[in-house]
Formats: sequence, C-alpha cells, structure tokens
Amino acid sequence: SSMIVFHCNASTHCAAESVAGPVYYIPYEYQSVIGREKLWEDNENRLHSFMHANWHNTIWIAGIYVAFVHILQRFMSTRKAFDLKKPLILWNASLALFSLVGTLRMGEEFVHVLRTRPLLDSISYTVDPGQPAALWAVCFAVSKIFELGDTIFVLLRKKKLIFLHWYHHAIVLVYVWHSAREVVAGGRWFITMNFFEHSLMYTYYAIRAAGIRLPRSLSMAITTLQTTQMLIGVAISFIVFYLKLQGNVIQQSFENLYFCFAIYASFAVLFMNFFSKSYLEKKEEKAKTQ
Repeated sequence: SSMIVFHCNASTHCAAESVAGPVYYIPYEYQSVIGREKLWEDNENRLHSFMHANWHNTIWIAGIYVAFVHILQRFMSTRKAFDLKKPLILWNASLALFSLVGTLRMGEEFVHVLRTRPLLDSISYTVDPGQPAALWAVCFAVSKIFELGDTIFVLLRKKKLIFLHWYHHAIVLVYVWHSAREVVAGGRWFITMNFFEHSLMYTYYAIRAAGIRLPRSLSMAITTLQTTQMLIGVAISFIVFYLKLQGNVIQQSFENLYFCFAIYASFAVLFMNFFSKSYLEKKEEKAKTQ
C-alpha cells in the first residue's frame, strides 16, 4: 500500500502519513523506472513499516557479528590461511557494481534537488517515498548487512584486522537502519556519497584481489575521500541540529542526530589515526632509511 499524502506544495515540500508519523519530502518523478523498481510503487508503506518495526534487530545482528569476528579470529589462529582469490574478486566486483548503480539512481534525485532547490531543502526534506530513491535507500540499508561479509574474507585469508574495520561495519549497520526507520532527509547526502565512495573502493579492492598492483596514491585518495565524506556528514549534522533548534521542519529526530554525532566523532578520531599510521608514519620511516 502507498503512503497517504495529506499535504503537498510542489514548490516547497509534501507531507505523507507513515507508521513513524509525518514524512516531509521533496516530490520528484524519475525520468524512468527500471525493472524491479516498479514493484516499489505499491509497496513502499509495507517496506517502511518493516524497517520501522525491525531496525532494533540490527543491534542483535551487530552484536552477533562482533562475537563471530572474535570467534573466527581465534579459530583461524591455529589454521592456514585460505586462498580465496576468485571469490574475493567476485565479492568486491559485485559490491562495486551494486554501489555504481546505487550512485546513478540516487544521484538522479540528488542532482535534481541540488539544481532546483535551496541547499537547505536537501537536508530538511527527504526523498519522495514513492520513487526509486526511496527503494535504493532501503537497498542501501540492507547492503550494510551483506557488507559484514568483508570481515569474513579478511579473517579467512588471515589478513590483519584493525579495530576500525569491524567497529565501522557494526555501528554503521545500526545507524543506517535507525535513519531508515525515520527516513532521514540528510540520507540523500549520506547514501549518495557512500554509494559513490564504495563504487570506487570495491573496484580498487577487486583489482587488488586480482593481483594487480595499484599506486599507493590511489589508496590514499580513497582514504581521503572517506575522511571528506565524514567531514561533510559532520557539517550537515551540525547545520540540521542548528535548524531544528530554530524550530524548522526537518525530517530527522534529535535522537538520530545525537547517535550521528557520537558515531562521527569516533570515526573522525579513528580515521585520522589510521591515516597518519598508514601514510604519514611510513613516509617518516622512509625518510629515515634514505
């Protein structure tokens, strides 16, 4: 069943009723609806209700994942590493392709909103719940469960697993579902940026898995892109927080914002620490040995 629209002013925004209360969104009709996207048109309310009712289950999934990571790490400590070259190429290439399609589909609505609306609208009103962008937002949330598989490849191949890796996978999963539950407006920024960054990152991983060496600057560029994405995310969250304090209508709760601030603060520290350890300290070591 579709959401019931109870207010609509195409020049500003529309409002529809959902299980989580009113959803304030920017109406936008896609140029074309592709394949399975057509199924979404009559089921958006059902899927939204499902995410609203089940988002907290991701806390259990994240907890089981963290426990499993430590069990598998211990299990592999006495065993030889698996050679998973072909499955790893396929895994990364699949995620790269999914992220690329996601970038293009979310990007259409994202670019339209940036071109035709004041910038603040893009973080105040969410995507049209009856259009493909909303479906891809759901696909994005579901993909965060699949991406936990990244860690299994790291552990089975006995590669070094850093805290940042599994912490990032677990916490992002919970936050993304919490955001999907209330259809956060800033999601159009976070999802589009993340799809784009992941399309590059997983392509890089697929090429590396095939045994092709790539310049170090490329991996540095991807890490820089990840850090930039975080900084943009922090900036958006602060602006939204300020706008909400002013009493503006924003499709995002204070609860979600506090969760967001806590995560981004921890990410900023962990990423900068990772960046300096991975690149800057190695440069210093090189300089010392020369």
